[in-house]
Amino acid sequence: MIRRKTLFRMNPVAATLVSAGLLVATSAARADQLADLQAALQKLQAQVAELQAQRAADQQKAAAAAAAPAPAPAAPAIVVNPAPAIPAVTDVGNGAALVPVPALLQLKAAGGSFRIYGDVDQYLNHMSSSSGAKINALQDGAVLRSRLGFTGSKDFGSGYAGNFTLETGFNATNGTQADQPNANATGLTTSGRLFDRQAWAGVSSPYGEFRVGRQNTDIQSQGNYIDYTERNLGSVVNSFGVPSRYDGDFAYLSPRVAGVQVVGHIAVGGGGQQNTSTFNQRVAQLRVDYASGPVRIAYSGLMAKAAQGSAHGQQVFYHSAYANYDWGQGTIYAVYVHSNNGGGALNNTGGNEVGNIPTVLPGTNATVTTSYDIYQLSADYRLTSTLRLGGLYGKIKDSQNSSGSATGWSVGAYWQTFSNLTLYGLVDQMDNSSTASFGLAGSAGLTKNFSGTNLTGRQITGVQVGGLLRF
Repeated sequence: MIRRKTLFRMNPVAATLVSAGLLVATSAARADQLADLQAALQKLQAQVAELQAQRAADQQKAAAAAAAPAPAPAAPAIVVNPAPAIPAVTDVGNGAALVPVPALLQLKAAGGSFRIYGDVDQYLNHMSSSSGAKINALQDGAVLRSRLGFTGSKDFGSGYAGNFTLETGFNATNGTQADQPNANATGLTTSGRLFDRQAWAGVSSPYGEFRVGRQNTDIQSQGNYIDYTERNLGSVVNSFGVPSRYDGDFAYLSPRVAGVQVVGHIAVGGGGQQNTSTFNQRVAQLRVDYASGPVRIAYSGLMAKAAQGSAHGQQVFYHSAYANYDWGQGTIYAVYVHSNNGGGALNNTGGNEVGNIPTVLPGTNATVTTSYDIYQLSADYRLTSTLRLGGLYGKIKDSQNSSGSATGWSVGAYWQTFSNLTLYGLVDQMDNSSTASFGLAGSAGLTKNFSGTNLTGRQITGVQVGGLLRF
């Protein structure tokens, strides 16, 4: 018997129901998958939108930064030897400072600064007198007496600051200090001065600057506006004599308003003086100057009180009026001086506030009864940015006796070879009338000079070549 295989056969109705169930399950699975994809898409779209917003914000920041000026780099706590700058004219003059002069050492910190500065000025000096006498010597200080100085300031805020300057002079030819001990002069200490040129402290404010101590006179500090030599070697005004600095000096320097500045001093003497009526003297100074563009016009003068009971009780005075005009390639200078300082009463001080000849101002010397008028014209020409040529002519007129008068002239050249080195050469002459005794003089007095019959009534001619190194 043969068995036959019979295939399974589903009822058509059941098969239809099973197929429908499978289709429903497949459709549900696809719906769930679609929902998941839609959720993922929405999440991606949100992320894209967030990234686009961040990118737009970054672009706006970049555009704003590009339009705004770049912020200044933060200043370091201490800056050593910053970029050099032209010094103030009251420090080293400006006639030869045609390019910046670097300082030896300069420290700047937040709210303060400290600087060490100075110079060495030496020159070969050949002089001849019409008497036949000659002098050949190495000298110090034709343009700027050799010196070493310390200066600094502290910012107090709101426009106020504390300032100080200590400055000592020396003779670079032999290393000696400029202010030599002098036990024979009344009122002097026997040791000389450590800071003979300047020793003062002060406060600057929006309303001006106040200083007290040993200070330069404004007549001395304004020399660079007097003539092409900066009122030094070659200047007739300098040959007459210039009051330089005083002890115990109270000073006020106003701000410049509408081109005008006013400076006043009252010197009452220093600790090296004796407390007697002989030295109970004072020196009053005043400077008023107007500067506008290339023009400067000024008065600078002083009056010194004579001692009580003086045989010659006249006050010693020095009045000067000067003007200059910078025409672009050079400067034209004119100055007039009226003074009875021909006897030396107001020359560079050696120990008291009136001079290194104490017998003059106390009234024991009749030279204070003679007044002089000094007239001088000068001009310079800047051949290049570092080479300057100049010349001058002047006359010293004795108001009482023409035989005490003198005339003088000079020509010179200044070459700023490097930023802090100036080479110079001068030819100068003083021609004295029969009783006049005016010689050549630099920023520092000549250690070898003519006197007596080689000077009085003689014609003195000089030729000088030297160099000024500033640091």
